Amino acid sequence: MKKVLCLLLGLQLVLLAPASAQSEADFVKKTQDDIMVVSAAAAAGAILGLSTLSFVDKPSQHVSNIWTGAAIGVIAGVIFVAYNSAQKSQEELESSVDFQTSERMAWHQDNSKILTSPKVQFGTQIWSSSF
Repeated sequence: MKKVLCLLLGLQLVLLAPASAQSEADFVKKTQDDIMVVSAAAAAGAILGLSTLSFVDKPSQHVSNIWTGAAIGVIAGVIFVAYNSAQKSQEELESSVDFQTSERMAWHQDNSKILTSPKVQFGTQIWSSSF
């Protein structure tokens, strides 16, 4: 039990390490919110697993339903958090102010010669093609 507790505390320290000094509070808040969502989903799953015990003849033989419900809740919570994180990242990418459309167009005009490949020519003396 002590090893598990030490592992969880160590994992928490690694996960709560800030990505940058500016966003330290933001990063900690988002991580705490994600952990709370997964924990709440696990608790809800455990409660659902506990509720199934009233429908069986010998509840003491089906205590594993509680753990199964908690595990399904954790999985559902992780999927939910991952989906929300992916959606937030997409929104941040779409609303980026660092690289506006006009700047992108200027960059492409400046680097268009680098990006295009030289003409490829192949064929025979009768027929040749280039593109």
